[in-house]
Amino acid sequence: MFKTFIVRHFATAIKKTKVKPNAVTAKPSAIKNLNFENKALFGAVIKDDTKPSIRTDQSESSSEMFWMLQTKTAPHVRPSSSSSKANQSSITYGSPIPFEDVELRSMLTFPLTPSSSGKLERTWKRHEQFESDQYRCPSVGKILSATMSEGARQALLNWKASKIAQLGEDGFAELQKATLERGSNFHSCLESWLNEEDVDEDRLARTKELWASISGQLGRIERPARIIERKIYHPFLHYNGVVDCVSSLDNKLHIIEWKTSENQKPSLSATYDAPVQLCAYLGALRVDPELTGLDIASGAVFVAYTGGNPAHVHLINQTKLKKYWFVWVQRLQEYWIRYRDGTLPEPI
Repeated sequence: MFKTFIVRHFATAIKKTKVKPNAVTAKPSAIKNLNFENKALFGAVIKDDTKPSIRTDQSESSSEMFWMLQTKTAPHVRPSSSSSKANQSSITYGSPIPFEDVELRSMLTFPLTPSSSGKLERTWKRHEQFESDQYRCPSVGKILSATMSEGARQALLNWKASKIAQLGEDGFAELQKATLERGSNFHSCLESWLNEEDVDEDRLARTKELWASISGQLGRIERPARIIERKIYHPFLHYNGVVDCVSSLDNKLHIIEWKTSENQKPSLSATYDAPVQLCAYLGALRVDPELTGLDIASGAVFVAYTGGNPAHVHLINQTKLKKYWFVWVQRLQEYWIRYRDGTLPEPI
C-alpha cells in the first residue's frame, strides 16, 4: 500500500512538472523544485565520495566571482571568522534545525508580504528562541555563498588559487583587506550624506573614484533617508542581515542596495545575487512590527565603479521583487536541507 502511494506521489509530481515543447526553459526549475521537496521529505541522496561532484564552468569571469561575495558588514554586527568556521566544521548528518518538516516543505510558499489579517503569525512559529551553541542564525550573505552554483563556486576557488599563486598568502590577505576597507569607507561616506551630515574628508579622499561614480545619481534620493545601515532579522524564516538604505528614489519609496565593482554592470543580471539579497532584506523589513508603516514600492541596486565611471542604477519593480523573492526562499530552503543533512560546502 505504501509503495503504491509513493509511486502515485511521484507520478503526480512528474505529471505536474511535464514541460510543453515551447516551455523548455521551465524544465530545470521544475526539476529543481521537485528535488527540493523530495529532499525535505526523505533526506539527502547518499553520494559516492570517490566520484568528483564539482564541475568547472568557465563561462563567467573568475575574478567577478569575488565581487559577488563582497557584502558590506556594519562594524557592530561583523561576525567572528573563527566562530563561523567552527560552526561550519561542526556540522554533521542530522544536525538539528529550527524548522519542522512541514515548515521546511512549505517554505517556498512563504509570502514576501504577510497578510494584514495576521493569519501568517498564527500558522508559523517565531524562531528567535532557537539561537544556541548548536547553530546560529545565518546571514543572507552566508546563505547565498553556501548555495551558489557548483560552477560559480569552482570558478571562485580557481580565482582564489590563482591570486594566491600570484600574490602569496599574505598578499592575498592584503587584497581582501583593501577591498573591505574600500567598501567600508564608501558606505561610511554614503551614511553621512544620507543623514545630511558632513562627509569625512579623509574617507572621501580614500574613496574618491567611487564617490565620483555615484555622485551623479545621488540627487535622485531624498534626504534624510528613512533607514540607513539597519540590522534586520526575519523571525519566521530565521535569517539576518544589514539593510543599506530605504529612502525615496524619484519620489517613490525604495529599498536600496549599494554595490561597488571594477567591471561594468550594465544589467541587473550582471549583479549576480544582488537582487536576491535585496529581496531577502525586504522580506525581513515587512515582518518587522516597528516598520509596518513603510510602503516600499520598489527596489534599486546602485553599482559604483572603482575607476570613477558613472554608476548604474538598476530598478526592481513589484513583479521582479516577487520573482527574486521566490529565488531567495528556494536558496533558503536548500541551505537548511543541506545543513540538516550535513552537506553544506566548506566556506571559501
